[in-house]
Amino acid sequence: MALRILGAPRRYIQGPGAVAGLPEIVATLGTRPVLIADPVALDREGAPLPDATVLRFAGEITKAEIARLAEAAKAAGADVVVGMGGGKAIDSAKGVSRRLGAPIVVVPTVASNDAPTSRLIVVYDEHHTIVEVEMLASNPDVVLVDTAIVARAPRRLLAAGIGDCMSKTFEAHACAKAGGHNFFQGRTPLAALALADACYATIRRDGIAALAACDRQVPDEALENVVESAVLLSGLGFESGGLSLAHSLTRGLTAHPKLAGALHGELVAYGTLVQVAHEGMDEAGRADIAAFSRACGLPTRLADLGLAAPSDEDYAIIAGPTLAAPHMKHLSRPASLDSIVAALKAVEAS
Repeated sequence: MALRILGAPRRYIQGPGAVAGLPEIVATLGTRPVLIADPVALDREGAPLPDATVLRFAGEITKAEIARLAEAAKAAGADVVVGMGGGKAIDSAKGVSRRLGAPIVVVPTVASNDAPTSRLIVVYDEHHTIVEVEMLASNPDVVLVDTAIVARAPRRLLAAGIGDCMSKTFEAHACAKAGGHNFFQGRTPLAALALADACYATIRRDGIAALAACDRQVPDEALENVVESAVLLSGLGFESGGLSLAHSLTRGLTAHPKLAGALHGELVAYGTLVQVAHEGMDEAGRADIAAFSRACGLPTRLADLGLAAPSDEDYAIIAGPTLAAPHMKHLSRPASLDSIVAALKAVEAS
């Protein structure tokens, strides 16, 4: 029987003004930091680490971009990497950390997905199609989330984080029931299921209020709860719980040229509806999830993602890469091209 395995960052720190402690935290890990930052976040918030070499992320996380940043960090003699920004900037910093063998501190400036806590490095090509997933040897050394910064980010990004959260309870339980492996090649522990369930319960309770706090650009208890869910609970829930159809569908959706511009969490929110349809959830349950998605400004139809009136060819483009994704075996009902297309059509017709 496979071992039950749970992984997590060494430290997770969250709250308004938390970034003020970054220099002290970094000093415990190295003396020559490199800051890899999203240019939008850098221009908006400034560099929170005065003595660091600053490298600007170019916008798409490709093998070439990781190599460019790693070479520049190596030339600077970096012995600790700090990643600042959204998911792609953070994953690029993870890629540099992996190549340098250096510790990493993650400073998300948005709560649009759960990349900050995980070992995963999702690599794309220049056309925004996922081509590979690399892994750090272990989870980040420190994740530092300043919720005053997150509250100043656009509302759409927090909504995407809620969308990314939405799938975790369904995917983790599907993986566990199918006897699948999580991202540590272990079975799903009960702790991961509890975290995934808490993630979903929190966004359903506090999601709308957190979006209102984001509109005011002032963190409150609801925002703190949802940020923790989007960054920490969601990350632990997927990495130690396992994934299934909802995230597999991101492979297919990003393969379609009309859908490649959507945010990851928006794709996952739609993917959740497809997964629960595939798994046989009743119409009332599916309608409840869809209503919450709409209230958050998340997509419930392919038209919301940029593909109006999808054709059979469109469905085929999406279904092929989805079925080939490694997590598709984590389903109680085995999937086929026809069953994926049927679930997509059920969502479109509901």
